[in-house]
Amino acid sequence: MILEFFHNEELDPVALAEFFTRLGWDESERTLKLEWAIASSDDWIVCVLEDELVGFGRTFSLDPRRKVMFDVVVDERFKGYGLAEEIMRRLADTRPAAEFQVFGGGAGARARSGPRVEVDYEVPEASPETYTGRPQAGI
Repeated sequence: MILEFFHNEELDPVALAEFFTRLGWDESERTLKLEWAIASSDDWIVCVLEDELVGFGRTFSLDPRRKVMFDVVVDERFKGYGLAEEIMRRLADTRPAAEFQVFGGGAGARARSGPRVEVDYEVPEASPETYTGRPQAGI
């Protein structure tokens, strides 16, 4: 078994939506929302094992020196093997010396590119009006 990582390669939004559905993301129009998410992203990394998507992460720029990492997710079967960290490292390497803010799963980190992505604080939850890719209560 060989894990493969791909940077900014063509990505089928239906396959990405199926991956997010496997992870428990149940949202209407998920394929369309993910198409827009990819279209607005500067970079994305996918991790594939034997033609199956098992990890994903994306970024977009806040300004020339700052980027935000969103949707860094890994299939539950592969958690604990460092895949999320590897996706984050590869995303950080797309813009050397840039500062990144990472959002995902209610926790986040500030990171700089380099050999490791270092977590140094928790990022607060986004406000209820912010679309984060997670279902909002009452919507």
